[in-house]
Amino acid sequence: MLYLNSDFSEFFAGRDPYDVLGSIEGKIYRHKEGRKTFQFQLNESSYFVKLHSGIGWREALKNLLQLRVPVFGARNEWRAIQKLHDIGVDTMQQVAYGERGWNPVNKQSFIITEELTGTVSLEDYCRNWGRSAPHFTHKLRLLQKLAQISRAIHTNGICHRDYYLCHFHIQAGADLTAPFELPLIDLHRAICQSHLRARWKIKDLGGLYYSAMTIGLTRRDLFRFIRIYDNTPLRQSLAERKQFWAKVERRAQAIMDKEGPAFE
Repeated sequence: MLYLNSDFSEFFAGRDPYDVLGSIEGKIYRHKEGRKTFQFQLNESSYFVKLHSGIGWREALKNLLQLRVPVFGARNEWRAIQKLHDIGVDTMQQVAYGERGWNPVNKQSFIITEELTGTVSLEDYCRNWGRSAPHFTHKLRLLQKLAQISRAIHTNGICHRDYYLCHFHIQAGADLTAPFELPLIDLHRAICQSHLRARWKIKDLGGLYYSAMTIGLTRRDLFRFIRIYDNTPLRQSLAERKQFWAKVERRAQAIMDKEGPAFE
C-alpha cells in the first residue's frame, strides 16, 4: 500500500521509500519501540516522518499483558487523520503513507505530514493561566472549542488515547474573538470504531482534564465543558451522567497521583 502526493512521488521516483527515509539525517524527536519520528526539509518545506519498523513480539505481548492496544504501524494515524478531515476537525495534513508486510509485529510502514508552522502547543499557550488569569472571553472560546472537538471525535468513534493539551496546537497570537483552528496531532495510538465504548471516552476526557488541572479552571468552567460535550442542559447531564463524569474525574486524579502535574 502506497500513497504519495506529487512532491513525494518525484522525491521517491525509482527508489525504495523505506530506504530513502531510513537514510535521511533529520531532527530526531523519538527513536524507540520500532518507531522513529523525525523532521526534515524538502523543497523549502518542512515535514514530519514517523517510520515504523515493527514492534516485535516482546513489545506486542507486553502491551497485551498490560491490557493496552498495541500500535503496529502508521495505519492508525493515517486512518485517524483521514477521519478527522472527514468530520471537520482540524488536524495535520498527510502527504505520504506506505505499508508493506503481512506480519503485524514486523510490518514496515511510514507516514509523512506537513509541519504545523507558527503554532504553539495548547499546553504552552495555557501554561501561565494558573498564575495570571486569561481574558474570560479567550478562556471561554478555547473551552468551547475543546468540548466541541471532544464531542465530535467521540460521537464519530475516534479515541485519541493520548488526549492532552500538549497535542492541540494553536497559532501563536491567535485572535480568539474570531474563528480559529485548534489542530489535534500525534494520532499514532488513535483507534477508530463504529461505536466508541464509554471507557475510551473516559480515558480521553480524564487525560484532557488531568493536563488542564493546573491552569486555574473553575468548577463553572468544568460545567461549561460538560454542557457542550453532552449537548444537553447541565442539570440533565449532572442527573443522568453523574457516574460517567465522576469516572472522568477519578481517572484524571489517578494520573495526577501517579505522574504529578502535567507541567509547572
